[in-house]
Amino acid sequence: MAKLTISDLVDVAGCSYPEGNQTDGAKWLREVQSAGEEMIRDLKGEYPSEYPQDRVHEVADGQVPIYTNRLWNVWVDLGGYYFDGEYRDFSSNSDTSDMMNRVAQADCYEWAQNILYDMVQDAGVEM
Repeated sequence: MAKLTISDLVDVAGCSYPEGNQTDGAKWLREVQSAGEEMIRDLKGEYPSEYPQDRVHEVADGQVPIYTNRLWNVWVDLGGYYFDGEYRDFSSNSDTSDMMNRVAQADCYEWAQNILYDMVQDAGVEM
C-alpha cells in the first residue's frame, strides 16, 4: 500500500491544507493514515471482520483528538471553520453546553472516516 502525501490525504479527507508538514493537522493526517494501514492489515489478516464498515467507524472514532488543545489545533489547522460537515446536526440533542467542541470532534471524525474508507476501497476490502 502506497503512502499518501499530505496533499493526497487532504483531498481524500475533504479538509483544507495544513500550514506545514509538521503542524498538528499534518501530523494528525499521518496518524490517521497509520491507523488505517494497521486496520487494513487486520482486515486482510488474522482479524477479518464480517462488517468492515464497523471497523472503519471504530478506528475513525479513535482518531478524534481527545484533548481540547490538540483538537482545536488540528481543527483550525485543517480549516474546520470552512468545512460544512455531514455530522454537524446536533438538533436532536437539546444540550448545547459543549457545542463548539462537538463541531470540531464531528469534523475530525468525518475527515478520518473519509480517509479510512478510501484506504479500504484502495486495498480491495469488500464492504
